[in-house]
Amino acid sequence: MDLGEIISVARARWYILLPMLVLAVGLGMAAFVLVPTSYQSTTTVSLLSSPAATDAATPGENNDNPFLNFNGSLVATADFLGRSLQSTDAQADLLKMGVTEDFEVGLAEGAQGPFLTFTVTGTDQDHLLASTATIARFAQDKLAKIQSENGVKSQDMVRMTEIIPPQKPEPQLKDKLKVVIAAGGGTTALALLLTFVVESVARSRRRRQELAAPAPATAAAPTTVGTGSAGVPGRRAPARQPQQPPSPARDEPTVQVRPAVLKNGAEGRAKPGGAEETVILVRPPTSPAPRPEGGAWKTPPAPPSTTYRSSERSYHRGRNADRLNGS
Repeated sequence: MDLGEIISVARARWYILLPMLVLAVGLGMAAFVLVPTSYQSTTTVSLLSSPAATDAATPGENNDNPFLNFNGSLVATADFLGRSLQSTDAQADLLKMGVTEDFEVGLAEGAQGPFLTFTVTGTDQDHLLASTATIARFAQDKLAKIQSENGVKSQDMVRMTEIIPPQKPEPQLKDKLKVVIAAGGGTTALALLLTFVVESVARSRRRRQELAAPAPATAAAPTTVGTGSAGVPGRRAPARQPQQPPSPARDEPTVQVRPAVLKNGAEGRAKPGGAEETVILVRPPTSPAPRPEGGAWKTPPAPPSTTYRSSERSYHRGRNADRLNGS
């Protein structure tokens, strides 16, 4: 099916396609209005070495700057903390604290240190901002609790600090547009499918009707009802056969019409005006060439001619009492 046929079908079935397209536009607009817009807020924290580890790594008096010591062990600790925050128990604790939004915890993209990023998604901007801050505090408390439960002294505990505070929520239209496209595009596809299904059914129905329609009747040859060859009234006459042209090798019979001759030899005295008879002289076919006989060429003798007579007399009602030669 080419583009021209698709356009032709669409024009023929516009009463199906047009309302469905209007419905698709309406559903798309309704989905855009009714589906709430999602917002996203992020915050980034960093793990710091313990005071004891910082003093050991930076010798000197009053030199306890933790940002000068980002070793590889802190990256492993950050990954451990992130996995712990996504556990079922941690999510249950956050839900009790009022965090109802979905969130993700992971190492910062392209980071070369122990940096964790918290991504929180929700529909209420104010509540989303508060939930982001709550998750950051919960992560700090969770880190201290894990170390405390494992008997780590306070001067040896890994600390956490906030690098990027919770950011203003930004609208995320990607998910919303997915719903709009699914509603509008799906309805449009259904409209096209329904249009071509109706067209296919209509074509099949027309094809069946054409096959079931009777063929046009041919004109029958006219028949004549009259007296048959046997002279019986009301009998249908046989179909007239097409006349064949006479063969050029045969001579045509000679037809003569003369007054009928009665038995007593009188002419035309039976009825006023007299009767006539038709005499048909049939000639035998002429041989195309002489036949040889005993070395000499001779022409074969012609057979005697035959004479048929037919008299017509009204008073005999179709019967001829004076026929000769059995005709």
